[in-house]
Amino acid sequence: MTAIDLTEQLDAIRAKYPEWWRSEEAQRELQALWGNAPCNPHGVMRADEEITVELEPQWKASVRIARAPNEWYAFATSYATAQGGGSSPISVWNDTAHTTRDEALEAGIRELKRKYQGIIDWRGWAPDSQKTNAARMIELLDSYLIQSRQLSLF
Repeated sequence: MTAIDLTEQLDAIRAKYPEWWRSEEAQRELQALWGNAPCNPHGVMRADEEITVELEPQWKASVRIARAPNEWYAFATSYATAQGGGSSPISVWNDTAHTTRDEALEAGIRELKRKYQGIIDWRGWAPDSQKTNAARMIELLDSYLIQSRQLSLF
C-alpha cells in the first residue's frame, strides 16, 4: 500500500495563487492533479462509499471514500459522541491520496481511532461513560477493519 503525499503540490498551488482558497484556477489545477475529479465549487468530491460504525444513537463513526478518475482514493471522516463530534469533507485539497480503497479505509479508521483515543486520554472532567464508550468505539472500529481485511482475502 502506498500513500501519496501531495503536500508539495498543494504548497506550490498555494504559493502560485495568493488567494488560493477562492481561486478557480487553483481549484482547476487541483482537479487535474486528481485526474479531473468532479467536485463542487469548494473542491468537495462526492463520496462513492460510506462506512458507518454505530455504538448508540449518539456514538457514530463514518469513513467516506471517493475514487478519483486517476484511480486515487480520498477519504473524510465524521464522528459523534454524546457531547460533541466533528466531520470533514472529501476534498481536492486533501494532502494525501491513497492507491487503494482499502488503504483509504484503513487511514480513515486510524484517524477516527485517534479522535476517540483523545477522549480517553483527556485530563479534564468527563463522565466515565465517555471514556468507556470511546474505548468501545475503538474496539468496534478495530473489529470492522479486521472483518474487512478477512473479506478481502476471498
